[in-house]
Amino acid sequence: MKLTTRFLLILLGIAVLPLLLSVGWNIYQYNSSVASYYELHKGLSGLSAVNVDEWFLTTNRSLAFLYEIENPLQAKKLDEAKVIQQAARINSDIMSLSLLSREGKEVFFIQSDKVREKSSLASYATAVSSQAHESGIVTPGPVLCVKGQAFFPLAYPLVDGRVVLFHFAMDKLLGKINSQKAGRSGRVFVSDGEGRPLPCQDMKGLEYKPEAMRKAFKTGGRTGTLAKFKFSGAEYSGAYAAIDKLDWAAVSVQSEDELYGKQRKSILVFSLLAAAIFGITMVVVFLISNRIIVPINNMVNGVKGFLRTQHLDHVIPQAGWPEVRVLGGILNRLMLELQAYRAFQLNQIVEEKGKAQALIDTISDGVILVDDRGSLIYSNNTALKLLGIPKISPEVSVPRSVKNEAFYKGLTDMMALKEKYLRIELDAPVETETSTVLKSFRIISNQFLLATLKRPGRVLIIRDITGEKEIEKAKEDFFHMITHDMRAPLSTLQGYTELLMKKIPSSPSTDKYLTSMLYSSRRLRGMIDDILNTTKLERGNMTLSLDQVDAGAIVTRVRENHEPVAGPKNIKLSVVLPPAPITFTADPGLLERVITNLMGNSLKFTPGGGSITLSTWEDGDKVFFAVEDTGPGIPENKRKEIFEKYSQMEEHKSMGFGLGLAMCKMTIELHKGDIWVESEVGKGSKFIFTVSRSMAAAAPAAPPPPPAPPK
Repeated sequence: MKLTTRFLLILLGIAVLPLLLSVGWNIYQYNSSVASYYELHKGLSGLSAVNVDEWFLTTNRSLAFLYEIENPLQAKKLDEAKVIQQAARINSDIMSLSLLSREGKEVFFIQSDKVREKSSLASYATAVSSQAHESGIVTPGPVLCVKGQAFFPLAYPLVDGRVVLFHFAMDKLLGKINSQKAGRSGRVFVSDGEGRPLPCQDMKGLEYKPEAMRKAFKTGGRTGTLAKFKFSGAEYSGAYAAIDKLDWAAVSVQSEDELYGKQRKSILVFSLLAAAIFGITMVVVFLISNRIIVPINNMVNGVKGFLRTQHLDHVIPQAGWPEVRVLGGILNRLMLELQAYRAFQLNQIVEEKGKAQALIDTISDGVILVDDRGSLIYSNNTALKLLGIPKISPEVSVPRSVKNEAFYKGLTDMMALKEKYLRIELDAPVETETSTVLKSFRIISNQFLLATLKRPGRVLIIRDITGEKEIEKAKEDFFHMITHDMRAPLSTLQGYTELLMKKIPSSPSTDKYLTSMLYSSRRLRGMIDDILNTTKLERGNMTLSLDQVDAGAIVTRVRENHEPVAGPKNIKLSVVLPPAPITFTADPGLLERVITNLMGNSLKFTPGGGSITLSTWEDGDKVFFAVEDTGPGIPENKRKEIFEKYSQMEEHKSMGFGLGLAMCKMTIELHKGDIWVESEVGKGSKFIFTVSRSMAAAAPAAPPPPPAPPK
């Protein structure tokens, strides 16, 4: 995305976005208001329809007196005129009541004084009377408006063929309905089924086409809404509700200008304002583009060209506002100085490269640099000779181009791994001037970042460790020989010490000396056993003597054996036993030797006044043992290394051979368990190991069969 486009989007976001949000909010409010207004007018029209229905039911109840006139079980002849007059007096809504004969002539006539028309209202409803006489059912007629008064005609046919014609007053009903208003321009009126307003209603300013209203009734159902309906040339909106008992409808409308005018104007104003600000923003962006963005693009292109060619071919033109011109001049000067500095640095790099080349070519180790795809970046002659690669070229890759099969397999496995630091050892045949000899090599690999800083490459160091292996083997042979030779005199010393402890009378001084002698001889015997056991474990010919072991008894015995050393050093030894005895199958001698080694290490490094705790517990199919001390602790980077053979912390080099923990680890693994250390420097260490309960003693061999009797 160009800088100009980003700048335009930022300005539009700052200036126009709030206005667009305002327009959106107004539109949302407008839609909410429309829904609210329609609900209001639905309520008004529905209420008016209910009022008309209730009024019509009242008129029907006014006809109850006719039952007395036409009751065939009437015992005596009624004075019909008297009954009709009494009913008219009781019901004030009856403005006119006429009794018509079978021929349609007016037999009886009564009319309220409130009626302004002096002649009989029956003369206006002859069609309704004839229709009721012919159909035999109660028939309503169209509403009459006579001298400003509204009357509702209703013809009731009697069983003898006569017709009673009523005219009910509608002024109150229509006045009540017409008085309901919503706002300044809101109106409510009643129309008939053809869409015409009932007569005698104030429809000033609400002239409309009845066919348009009739069309709205047909498409909307029993209730509906009116939108942009034309009344006297103006647009109105509202709602209508059908009247159940009559083919009429109550209509509630209000001027759209009053309903939505202000909101529509607000939306229009905000839209115009947003358009104006957008135009102003475009002008500002154009000005800033010419004064800032174009000069900045020139600077970017100039710097890119300098980085590509490492040479300043064209200076950056100074344009734009003063501050931008100053920045262009500074960049020109900076690139000129970088160009001069680069020329100086190239000479230095060439010189340093020559020194590094001479150094790498003189060392005896093979050195290889490869990229993340294995392509050869650099190699000294030693590595090329070992791997069988004739020379460095773009087609050479590791391990594909390696000719020595042993190195090919080892490097293939190493390059497949993703770890940062790797180390392997292998034996490979190497050709000399006279013959081919088998040598041992250690390959060390470490990742480094390529110059692009995007992908990791690898440096490979190939070191000839044949001499180291021979020295290590000689050392192991020496250890093995010397330990075998030491076992016999040591057993003699230990045996005579135990014999003296039984023969010489007990005293504090003799007990102390003899106990120390016995402990030291046992300790030396344990060190000899460690050397021999380590050799057996490494060669895989160690055989376990499995038996039932009591976990609590073995840790208690180890604590008692070390009391003579812990006491003089003022070190407290304690044992945490499980709630119930724990018994399992293991090699008791090797297991006790593991705990003894851990206890011996803790006694070496725990200062006077400290404490050592032995504990054991079980969890599922494992038995746990732990030796915890308050010694100096072990750094985190040494907690795995100390379990390797001949490995010791630097400050403890003079305190043993470094075989004890290695022997412990191999012994525990032979028991299908694990060993680890939890430690915090300055606060002590806790060595924990597990023994699997799946170990089982081998079944005793079956006795040989008896010899067969001689024939």
